Amino acid sequence: MLKTLVIKELRESAGLVALAVLAALFALASLTGVPSFMMGRPVLFPYMNITSSLAAYMISIIGGLAIAIGLKQTAWESGQNTYYFLLHRPVSRQMIFGTKLAIGLGLVLTLGALMILVYALWAATPGNNAAPFFWSMTVEAWQRWLCLAIVYLGAFLSGIRPARWFGTRLAPLVTAGAAAFGFAKFPWWWLTLAAVVIAALALVAAIFYYVEERDY
Repeated sequence: MLKTLVIKELRESAGLVALAVLAALFALASLTGVPSFMMGRPVLFPYMNITSSLAAYMISIIGGLAIAIGLKQTAWESGQNTYYFLLHRPVSRQMIFGTKLAIGLGLVLTLGALMILVYALWAATPGNNAAPFFWSMTVEAWQRWLCLAIVYLGAFLSGIRPARWFGTRLAPLVTAGAAAFGFAKFPWWWLTLAAVVIAALALVAAIFYYVEERDY
């Protein structure tokens, strides 16, 4: 049953992931100067701008994916009445929603990490970039990557939380987004990590509270 749940989540997220991958490839092409069919003359950005160029692309593309997957796994399924089928399977609610969270979070963080690593490996390859490269240059990008986790969890909580869409339904997502913005600005990566872990645990606790208390 667990395998079936995993396949279901991956299949239903495939379209969103494909769009994000295409957008990420275009972003990386524009950053590295690789020609693409959507661009005329490629623009080459020096690697020193990773936090203002790559990070901006990553936040827009992967952050959008995090919100889309989080809401699709919850609000969209509720609208399609899928819960009536899922929650009557011989699997606990914790297992069902835990699987959803693991798949969604895994997709978001994996794609975000790949964007950073591909760009970093390009910059580390001799002859690609005239500016000096140090892996420490990627620290701020990794801080923003960590914050994508709470954006996804905020979207998931908003989707599962019973409230009015034009009232307080999106409050968790808005709050998580504001927190992510603040955490990403911390001067030390370990402080960002600690803040993200604490916020993530609080969001997961709230999610499982509604999983148990909500009458589907």
